[in-house]
Amino acid sequence: MPNPYVIEPHWANWMLVLEMFVAGVAAGTFLFIALANLATDRSKVSATEDQDVAARAGFVPLPLMLLVGLLLVVDLGQPLRFLNIVVRSPLAPERGPLPLMFNSNSPMNWGTWVIIVFGLFATVAFLDALWHRRVFRGVSLVEALSHNPIWLAVGAIFALATGAYSGVLLNVTSQNVWGDTFLMGGLYVAFSALSGMAVAAIVADRAGARRTAAAVQNALFWFAAVAGVLLLLFVVNLAVAGRVTPLLADLDLLVAPAFWIGVVGLAILYPLVTYWRGGPVRVKRTGSTTLAVAGYDLGRLAIVGAGVLLGVLAFRYVLLFSALAAVT
Repeated sequence: MPNPYVIEPHWANWMLVLEMFVAGVAAGTFLFIALANLATDRSKVSATEDQDVAARAGFVPLPLMLLVGLLLVVDLGQPLRFLNIVVRSPLAPERGPLPLMFNSNSPMNWGTWVIIVFGLFATVAFLDALWHRRVFRGVSLVEALSHNPIWLAVGAIFALATGAYSGVLLNVTSQNVWGDTFLMGGLYVAFSALSGMAVAAIVADRAGARRTAAAVQNALFWFAAVAGVLLLLFVVNLAVAGRVTPLLADLDLLVAPAFWIGVVGLAILYPLVTYWRGGPVRVKRTGSTTLAVAGYDLGRLAIVGAGVLLGVLAFRYVLLFSALAAVT
């Protein structure tokens, strides 16, 4: 008998895949921005380089979150329904007297407010990026907040929550498929962070920031390793529940190829293998020869980052469409 949780035609589509991917990239990129600023030792030469790369990355989260909002509203079919999530309807007096909608039992409602609050942090990061490029001047508060440890730490928490939201919602709406596992939220956080490090790899590469690139290389390795461990635990959990076949072997929706090539190959193994190659290499840039760090030609690091992003996109696709394959 078809599972009513996952049989609705709007439940899995490319618009939702794209929304989850874009939200994860935005969240992961802000996490990198926060970590780059929080971990910076201002007494070292690398401090300016780290902050410059973080500022350049600040252009990424806000446009992506605006796209997330657009995709979510359009995917509702009736866009005005979005107001029912954030504004209390007169037909729902049990929700309380406040004009805003707060439903503690609804992951979608919680997630909506997390996204809205995270949008504020993304906006400040975007303005700071403009400030560093000398496009935006005159508001010292923006610059102060952008490097304030408390602001960055709180923003990182909301970034992690934004990354986890899609996984938690997906798990709640398809418990009969995933077995109501906490691993889903953890997986989405890990892959969101991984996609943010991939963006940082591309930005550091294009900025020619060798010291920051070395730090990003390490971050790519460790986040890929964490994502790999969580993915293995998730697969084992599915195997115990007898639901692992659609993820590993379904061909009708190309779930299995996307899993093995995209998720396992590009998102996890690719950054791990390139890290282990090691050894310094000489790279030519602007006519001179410099020594790259940790075996990374900076041009190759951008390729690694792009490959990881494709792998994370495959992960979003696999998690959605393998659930449909499980009940068809």
